Amino acid sequence: MGELMGQFDELPRVRRGPLPSLYAALRRRAPQVATGRPDGGGGLLHVSYRGQEARVAWDDDLGQFAWHSGGSGQIGSDVEKAAELIAWALGARTGPAASG
Repeated sequence: MGELMGQFDELPRVRRGPLPSLYAALRRRAPQVATGRPDGGGGLLHVSYRGQEARVAWDDDLGQFAWHSGGSGQIGSDVEKAAELIAWALGARTGPAASG
């Protein structure tokens, strides 16, 4: 059990705000997706997987995540579902076997 708990120590800590929460959810659900911490200036989350790149923004007016580049339309407001959708759109698997 101690070994399993040690793996969680490496996960990023959740910070306040939608993009930092999405960053943490992507690291949990699709660790193989390269995810840069949200930038402070433009409010974008950069993600990539095997040559596919995208940027995700939080739309304050709609209260949802939205594709800024690399996709089109709204992603939704639920952080966990948004992480799964982003990983799927990039061609990455999610779930327990995603990192193996």
